[in-house]
This record gives sequence, C-alpha cells and structure tokens, in this order.
Amino acid sequence: MRMDGKIVLITGANSGVGFATARKLAELGASIVMVCRDSIRGNAARNDIAKVATDSPPMLLLCDLSSQSSIRELGNEIHSRFSRIDVLVNNAAAMFSTRQLTDDGIEKTFAINHLAPFLLTNLLLDLVRAAPAGRILTVSSESHSGALEFDNLQGERHYNFFGAYNRSKLANILFTYELAHRLKGTGTTANCLSPGPTVTSFGSNLTGLPALFPAVMKKIPFLLRSPEKGAETSIYLASSPEVAGVTGKFFLRCRESRSRKITYRAEVAAQLWQVSEQLCANFRPNSPGVRAQGPFTANRTIEQT
Repeated sequence: MRMDGKIVLITGANSGVGFATARKLAELGASIVMVCRDSIRGNAARNDIAKVATDSPPMLLLCDLSSQSSIRELGNEIHSRFSRIDVLVNNAAAMFSTRQLTDDGIEKTFAINHLAPFLLTNLLLDLVRAAPAGRILTVSSESHSGALEFDNLQGERHYNFFGAYNRSKLANILFTYELAHRLKGTGTTANCLSPGPTVTSFGSNLTGLPALFPAVMKKIPFLLRSPEKGAETSIYLASSPEVAGVTGKFFLRCRESRSRKITYRAEVAAQLWQVSEQLCANFRPNSPGVRAQGPFTANRTIEQT
C-alpha cells in the first residue's frame, strides 16, 4: 500500500472526500498535487496535509474547473512541472439549485462534473501514460441515472438539480468505460467509483427548496459516512496492488460493482465521447492513445440514435 515516489494529482482536494484521499495518500508516501479553486481554502488544506506527509509537502495548483481555458492553463502548468503522473483522481464535483451557464456557455453541473474531467484527463493523458502503470480514477455515484437523453444533456428541455447531478455521474461512468476501451493494451488503467453517501459540505451552496435535500440528509447520520470512510475506495484504487491491471470497472466500498444497464452500451459511451469532444472547442488530446477529431465547435447538438 505504500506510495513512495508516486505522483498523485487530485481535483477538489481541499475538502470532503478529496481532502481525505489526499491526506491518506500523502501519509502513504505519495507526492500530492492538489487542484483547488480557492487559494485560501486550498492553502489551509495543504498545510494540514503537509503535517502528515511522509514525502515532499503537497503542491497546490489553482483552477476553475467550470472554465475550459482555466483547465487548459492547468494542463500547461502541469506539463511544465512534471514528466509523469502516476495517479490522476478526478474528484471535484458540484451541484446547483438552478440552471446556470459557464462562460463557455455550458450548463455548470455538466461542465464541472463531466466535461472538466473529460478535458483534463485528455490533456494529461500523455503524462499518465508516461508512468510505468498509470491509473485514472473518476469519482461518480451509485445514484447515477439509468437513462441518457442527448437532447437534454445540459437541462435544455427541463432542469432539476438532482437529475442534473445524477446525469453527470452517469456521464462519468460512460466516459471511464470508453476511456478504458481506448487505452486497452497500453498499461494505463481507468476506473470509476462511488464514495457512498458521505458527510461533507457538498450541496451547501444550494438555495431554496433544493437546499432541503442536504439539510435533511445530514439529520439522518446513520445514512452518511465520514469523509475518511468515503475516501477508502479512492485510496484503494490509487494504491492497492490488488487492482493493478484492472480497468473499465465501477467500484463501491472497495469492491467491483455493477453500474446501471445503460453504462454497458458501447454506442452510448462512444456518442457521449463525440459530443464531449464537440463541447470542448479545439479539442486536442496529448496522447495517441485517444483518437482526435478536432477542431470542434461548442454547443453543437447530436440527437440520440
């Protein structure tokens, strides 16, 4: 389980499951790269993790994951600092009471929860493939949707905060399965996971009726796990030799689990990948392991077939 000499990059590492994951992997000897949006919260978390780190103190990099230009700047900075990444953990996620658009014109939940890990992973894929046995982990949820409407990916026809979240978590799984397929035979693995219902500050930004959802959940403590318990699956997939070579799987409580039936439809995963490329203008992956078709124009709609 030791992670000495391993470089681990974690998004959303300043709180909740992301912080607990970064802290434990730092204890195991990993060099942690924390990607956070807020410098104050990020520095406070970095200082806490530095106290238990058994290798170098963690590095903090700032990025607004709702902005594709910010993600590209992050990708450039990481390339200037590292020649490889052993583990990439796409952990950051968000939820919004009302439908909001990013500066790129994309619905925020879909942009942060799906397009951000899609774009960042592709930008850093050459660095992960440069590691002897690179691992890509994407945090999803067991509550992911069981259906995908390509004409409502961004809540264009109807928006519900929980539906948007569950749809983005389904997209995480489809992305992972398609990525694992495209990386077959490269030695780089891609898996996704659910931390389970966890007590964190997630959802604290909600207002109006949607704010009742996290408030009620937190009043039923036996339903929720601590961030440390929620992080166990991320830590296991990042560090355990038991999953070396395992790819294209969904994990819950450190065990492989079945995701919903739609996630095993290869044509849906491939179509979502194509739509995601088109929503990332001028998409350019940094690895020959993933097919490039750019440049693409954002917001083009493809109907489900």
